Amino acid sequence: MISKKQLYYFYYLVLDLEKSSSQYIPLDIQIEKLEKLRLCVNKIINSLTADSLNTDVQINNNIRYINQTGDGYFIIFENGEDALKFSIEVHKYLNNHNKKIENKKVYSQEEIDSKKIVTNIGISYGKSKPYKQIDGQIAYWGSDVILAHRIVDYAKGGYILCSSKVYEKMKNSKFGKFLDLECPTIFKHNLKTSLYLFYNSQDKEIFDNLNIRLS
Repeated sequence: MISKKQLYYFYYLVLDLEKSSSQYIPLDIQIEKLEKLRLCVNKIINSLTADSLNTDVQINNNIRYINQTGDGYFIIFENGEDALKFSIEVHKYLNNHNKKIENKKVYSQEEIDSKKIVTNIGISYGKSKPYKQIDGQIAYWGSDVILAHRIVDYAKGGYILCSSKVYEKMKNSKFGKFLDLECPTIFKHNLKTSLYLFYNSQDKEIFDNLNIRLS
């Protein structure tokens, strides 16, 4: 039995593949996208060199836990900066992939739309407790873990959304910027947080005039 004292404070990231179960996208293309996402996540987590990622960002090996959720991933980071860097790098990688798809003239617009990969990311911060699952593997549980799963449902369109706790701890990050969405949100089971959109500093012009308000 795990002691009550074994509580941990981490950053919880949920990555969700958008439209992964759409009946209008052929199954083989859905599987192809899941495989591409797996390769993307593996490359970034394994902290490839700056040259191979075409980036000057390095991800530290401060990942406590990772689990594939079927059409996405649940990852626990010990360091908030790593969670934010990981999120930006996922979007960079997939944006490059999508541009290649768009540039292939052999595809129709319908095929392009079905092959493009869009991921939504939700990040929370707080305490959790490890517990043993039926298969003997260790997982983590807590309201802040659940909150990350709730937040990602609001991130439709390929956004990175963070809880107010993440913002308070990481608001001075030099790596990216936060945008207050001005929408205090109450989720299932009375989980509450304000939501902040996080984006790469290099994309400042794109997000400066972004009019996104969640209801």
